Amino acid sequence: MSWLHVLLPGACAAIATLLLTPLALRIALRLRAVDKPGGRKLHVGVTPRLGGLAIFGGISVVLVPGLLRLSGEGAHSIAANEILWFLAATLIVFTVGLVDDVRGLGPFHKLVFQVLAAAIVVVPMGWQLTALRLPFDGRFYVEGLAPVLSLLWIVGVTNAINFIDGLDGLASGIVAIISTSLLVLAALQGSPEMVVVTSSITGACLGFLRHNWQPAKIYMGDSGSLTLGFILAAISLRSSPSVKASAAVAILVPILALGLPVFDTLMVMWYRFLRGHRPMDRIARMFYADRAHLHHLLLDSRKGRTGVMATLYFLAAGFCLMALLVAASDSWELGVAFLVVEIAAVFLIRTAGLRAGARSLARERLDGLARPSSDEADGGEGEPAPIRSDLRLVRDGAADVP
Repeated sequence: MSWLHVLLPGACAAIATLLLTPLALRIALRLRAVDKPGGRKLHVGVTPRLGGLAIFGGISVVLVPGLLRLSGEGAHSIAANEILWFLAATLIVFTVGLVDDVRGLGPFHKLVFQVLAAAIVVVPMGWQLTALRLPFDGRFYVEGLAPVLSLLWIVGVTNAINFIDGLDGLASGIVAIISTSLLVLAALQGSPEMVVVTSSITGACLGFLRHNWQPAKIYMGDSGSLTLGFILAAISLRSSPSVKASAAVAILVPILALGLPVFDTLMVMWYRFLRGHRPMDRIARMFYADRAHLHHLLLDSRKGRTGVMATLYFLAAGFCLMALLVAASDSWELGVAFLVVEIAAVFLIRTAGLRAGARSLARERLDGLARPSSDEADGGEGEPAPIRSDLRLVRDGAADVP
């Protein structure tokens, strides 16, 4: 496979997205689909949020003709009916995100349509996990659980990408890094369909990044982040024959490549669960929006936007490199070791961010205690809130919850 076949889809998608983004910006302003500052949001001005229109358009321009042209070529190519199902499922997720960006949509309704789209990928298309090989115990078949696990994977990754879309250029940059690693893997394994998909995702993200870099002129919105997450999750289930020869590696490679958003989301949901008091309250808290994600914690630790972006980009690139090494070595032992490293890295960075944020907040509160409040200056009875309460909020990752 030549470099032209690898890079051309991405270049076309990048140009198309770059040209479509100003149009998406004007449509967003016309429909008043904008993000307003306040609460846990980090921007200071009103910003259009229909960048997903440009991303979806840029990917579609390459993906639809490219996949249809390649359908049926080779023993392991994607069949034409699979392509149509895949495009239909992607369109469902994009439409749900678009409606949410323009009019707003409850989390339950979004989840229902995400499950529907994931079910299309898992059932009629048959893209799903097949077997797990456990250490010291050979191969453990999960045919009965495969559809459920695959569905959970798709829905989980779709939302994980959506959750990291919290800083200018963060989601588009990280998705570009992840899709580039999957592009390298597809090229090395000679999978032309996956090359077209991953190259178009990388190109669309890079083309959009031109308008999404700080200060962002436009956000991708749910129509962009959900669509990108869904495509990444779906194609990660369709491994090429060389990876399928080792089922454990076939499962570990996408988990390692997507480790940053996936493990961050899992840890955030676990911390939210622990803050609840009653069983139903614990479950409900898992889906509350707060400032508990890695980019929030790093910002609260006074690292600065540039430092946060550099840290998370570097982390994502390192995780993707681990995935490529596991795929090249075909070693599940190495994959498990890297999996432990990734989980530990995310956990340690989260812990360091929480502690640094707590120290920073403590200093601010102490400075506030040293200065009289406006109420005290006027003879009022107002007094600052206890430091311990604020520290507890930072420790729990719930500071600035709207």
